[in-house]
Amino acid sequence: MVLLLHNHEIRGLMDIADYIAAVDAGYREYGRGNGAAFPRENLWIKGQQSDTYGGHLPSGSKASFKFKAGLLPGLGGAGVNAYTAGLPGGLETFMFLFNAETGALAAIMEVMYLSWLKTAAVSALATRHLAPPDSSILALFGSGRHARSQLYGLTQVADIQRVQTYSRDADKRRAFCQRMSAELGIDVLPVASPKAALQDADIVTAITTSPEPVFDGADLPDKALHINGLGAHYPWVREIDTHTVVNSRVFVDVLRQGIRENGEIVIPMAEGLIDDSHVVGDLGALVAETVPARLPDSKWTMFLSGGTGVDDIAVAKRLYQRALERGIGKEFEFNQAYEYEL
Repeated sequence: MVLLLHNHEIRGLMDIADYIAAVDAGYREYGRGNGAAFPRENLWIKGQQSDTYGGHLPSGSKASFKFKAGLLPGLGGAGVNAYTAGLPGGLETFMFLFNAETGALAAIMEVMYLSWLKTAAVSALATRHLAPPDSSILALFGSGRHARSQLYGLTQVADIQRVQTYSRDADKRRAFCQRMSAELGIDVLPVASPKAALQDADIVTAITTSPEPVFDGADLPDKALHINGLGAHYPWVREIDTHTVVNSRVFVDVLRQGIRENGEIVIPMAEGLIDDSHVVGDLGALVAETVPARLPDSKWTMFLSGGTGVDDIAVAKRLYQRALERGIGKEFEFNQAYEYEL
């Protein structure tokens, strides 16, 4: 039997702490060499671009079909996340989860809801390992739905007392801060400039649609801090500038994918300012403790992520188990009997 899970059924199966625990287990397995990840592939659909994805698409392309895959034998899961982006129907994304022990298809899931919380869980996990102890001030770039889940994730792993939020739309920024202050019971404050957002920050998180750096690295505090860059995952776009990358201890989610698709890395490499050895390691190595996180002389650390098959499978497998326990979703059968007859 195959379980079909819709977004509205996935909501409520796990809270943000469960998502963090799931990606922790997945990257620990991967970091110990017991898993595999197939990097995201983009198949470009030719046509006239709309303004929505300005700067993110290659010339002559209007949209893309994407897929990435992962295998975590120790967790019993394998699968593919396939989706379209940029077409009139919006983002359509689905997970095909297989049982890694029997080979059977276990579930087909809508992914929009789980991806929303999974993205927050991944950056929270990296922040747990990389942020300076006693971090309490967050500079947040972005005020959309992903910025909201980022706050929920980061408050699970750091004692955040003040959030300094900048985004381009002042009205949306103000409304976001009012809502998040009420929901989290902390000071979430709108600020008028990127420089103001960075003042005294211990953690910096960028989760925007900008194809260009959202702050000037020269404005970062001259002290230990951690930076998350999450909004860009094409080699020609970036949220974080060269100065910041060159002067940071850099980690990615999965090495093979991160070095290839993060503009934060690809652009300064093309300029001859760094090479791929500037990326110290990936999240699996951090969680499995095969690579040290902060060093005694570390000032800035950075984590770059666009989502991988590792976190997809780790979260999907745990959601599948929760759904079975609670009787959520609809079961249906494949592999009905047939004959090889013409």
